[in-house]
Amino acid sequence: MKTTKKESTQSIDKETQEDIRKLVMARIKAASDDLAISIGSKEYTKEEMLKSIETGSELGQEIIEIQMEYLKDIAQGAIYLRNND
Repeated sequence: MKTTKKESTQSIDKETQEDIRKLVMARIKAASDDLAISIGSKEYTKEEMLKSIETGSELGQEIIEIQMEYLKDIAQGAIYLRNND
């Protein structure tokens, strides 16, 4: 049976969850001030993303999951730059 993202996040201990939250916040803080994401039909600013993560809202959890999926894909080589010869 496949584990859902929410189930896998819940199985991580609280200390690791806090480390992940801090990592994602640091990545967003380091980004350009005009950073924005669109989820559904709503666009969120950098400040809104940081506040959502900080408060632990549903949006904040979604942003963390998206960021972690991206980092996992990079680590596994799923996202890479390809030079055309």
